[in-house]
Amino acid sequence: MKPEKRVADGPIWVTGAGGLLGSALLRSGAAGQGRVHLDVTDTDAVERMIGTHRPRAVIHCAAFTHVDACGPEHWAVNVTAAETLAARVPTWLVSSNYVFDGPGPHSPSSPRCPCLRYGVQKAAAEDAVLAHGGHVVRTGWLFGPGGTNFPSRLPELLAAGPVQALESWPVQPTWADDLAAYLMTLPKGVTHAVGGEQTTWADFSRALAVKMGLPADRVLGVSKVKSMGPRPQDARLLGHALPGWPQRIDPLLEASRRLGEDSA
Repeated sequence: MKPEKRVADGPIWVTGAGGLLGSALLRSGAAGQGRVHLDVTDTDAVERMIGTHRPRAVIHCAAFTHVDACGPEHWAVNVTAAETLAARVPTWLVSSNYVFDGPGPHSPSSPRCPCLRYGVQKAAAEDAVLAHGGHVVRTGWLFGPGGTNFPSRLPELLAAGPVQALESWPVQPTWADDLAAYLMTLPKGVTHAVGGEQTTWADFSRALAVKMGLPADRVLGVSKVKSMGPRPQDARLLGHALPGWPQRIDPLLEASRRLGEDSA
């Protein structure tokens, strides 16, 4: 029997609230819980959350996002959990540009062609959410305060020494707080939202180095990073253009400075 979908005048709820985007959504006024407090693969726990907080919408950020390590064992968190939520409450799935390969850029209506297991799982999650009347927002290349990925950690990496960065792969760096503000508008259907200026990670890194007073040649442009597996040929997105990455270099440096002071 299909669960009754509950609609209320309660908060906009966030899953994965402890992550980079989830934290930004909390700063934007959403409520939510991280993995420690809400296991999205536990249907009973999800039911208790909905019954207790009666959210009018859920922005579903929780996922296993380590692209190179994604395996069949992550289907529950990446796909089943999305369907569980969408069957019970209006759901906005945060999906990935990795549902595409190339050539890009890709519009919301472009045929999907994932080349990695992670992209296959995100595409399946999209189908499940849309089948229950939910919505999908695709994005990519997030960076922001407290993030553990490469662009978020660049200030500390550059301060420590030379950095290798991809020279030719096109990226659209997206500030997490800008995406959070867009998600809080609860856009309908399938939409794309990414930073409005294209670059490469090497040029992004050089610009940051110069802003830090470091020489641009502290960044070594490379065609492949040893620790990184295959990636889509071209995962650029067409859609809602958020502020471009050059406008967010100063906020990234300020956030890194504050984090450094807090940990001192």
